[in-house]
Order: sequence, then C-alpha cells, then structure tokens
Amino acid sequence: MRLTLKTLSIIFSYPSEDLEELVRNREVVRPLLTGEDGEAAALIMEFLEKLDLERADEEYVAVFEMPPKCSIYAHTYLLKGKEDMVGQLLLEVKSHYKAKQLDMPVEREIPTYLPAMLEYLALVYDEDPKAARRFAKKYLQPWIGELASCLERNRSLWSLPAKALKKVVDKIAAGRGL
Repeated sequence: MRLTLKTLSIIFSYPSEDLEELVRNREVVRPLLTGEDGEAAALIMEFLEKLDLERADEEYVAVFEMPPKCSIYAHTYLLKGKEDMVGQLLLEVKSHYKAKQLDMPVEREIPTYLPAMLEYLALVYDEDPKAARRFAKKYLQPWIGELASCLERNRSLWSLPAKALKKVVDKIAAGRGL
C-alpha cells in the first residue's frame, strides 16, 4: 500500500516533474500498484493514461484552487463551522509527524494538506500499522468521500484517483491489508 499512497501523494500535489515521470513510467508502475490493490491501481492507471500533461497545471488550479473548488485540505471538511479550531487540528496532525521524527512531509504546506498526509501514511504504513490505521480513520476517512464526490460533480479527471484513495483509506482504516 506504501507505493499506492506515495503515488496518490504525487497525483494530488501540484503537477511537477514527479507527475510527469509517473505518467512516462506508468507501465512500470502498473504491476507494482496492482499488487497492492487492483481496483485502486486501475483507477490510478486510467487517470495517468487520460492526463494531458500540457494542461495538467491549469486543470489542477481550476479544480483545487478556483471556485467552485474541491479543497485538498482536511481541515476544510473536518472543521466545518468550527473554524476557530483549525490551529488545534494543525498542531494535532503535525504532532503525528513529529512523533515519528519526520519533518513536514511536503515542504511549504500546512499539515492538513492531503499530499502531506499521504506522505506520512506511506511512511508509517509498514513501520506502525496501528498508527497508520488510527491516522487514516481519524484524519482521512471522514472526508475523502466528500472530496471524491466534489471532484465527480465538477467532472474532474482527479475524481479517478480520489475514488482510488477512498478505497485505499477505507481499507487501511478497517485494518485490511495491514
């Protein structure tokens, strides 16, 4: 599951050379992802095959940063109506990173940024399955379905990896595959 989580972190980050490399090497990555979770791998592969790299950055901005946007920050879902608690949640999530002696997994972002959370989960998945399960259950599972629905409503290509992410997070939160 570690490679799937890392792949999803790259996909949900602003398009970069890592995403370009993933698209170019998708046939190499396919069997590795399939070995972790076949359904999630199929959705990720469909995304990588359909993604137009020349337009990826503008599509990313349109869906994640322009109204009506689908936020990739956990606090926007977990704290609806409780915005005064954002600081507390940020510190709580960051404490998980620090407990494993990890720096912020994705530089220049706040702890509730989805790719940072996926980087953390990928790092602890093999090392501490119980911690991975608790983290997924508390900080990801409650809102990933809502993100996937938002992306689907907006007819975004990113709805494919969001569906894959929901499957993976549900599996980890249930303790399957650990």
